[in-house]
Amino acid sequence: MTALEPLGRSLLLADGDLVVRGTGLAEVHGLANLVQALTLRLLTPFGSDRCDHRYGLSAGTAFTHPGGQRVFKDLLRLEIVRTLATDPRVHEVVDVVFTDDEDPPGTGRSRVLSLRVLVEAIDGRTTALTAEVEV
Repeated sequence: MTALEPLGRSLLLADGDLVVRGTGLAEVHGLANLVQALTLRLLTPFGSDRCDHRYGLSAGTAFTHPGGQRVFKDLLRLEIVRTLATDPRVHEVVDVVFTDDEDPPGTGRSRVLSLRVLVEAIDGRTTALTAEVEV
């Protein structure tokens, strides 16, 4: 990261794959790079990155803790804030909102929690990111 790019640059991903533009790989920078990086951090299970065992979301406690839906969401919300706050480009995690989606009865599919997270970057700009977590 430089003074010109305080939120960094990276290679652009689409559905987990690198994006090719022309004869090269597409790049992403600024707020779009931050959103991509934070989304990847939320979708990576904690400890599964071979290069950094402290990277990722540790949702295990929330999933296994006794209590109702509210306790589960509170624990998961705390873990999301902890996870995103470890990125040095994040000044503050402003809000975490859950939107519950349930599959129709009898489909055999699990419940999906859709997250919308509002983050303030170190440059003062605010952005939102979304992710889905299966329960």
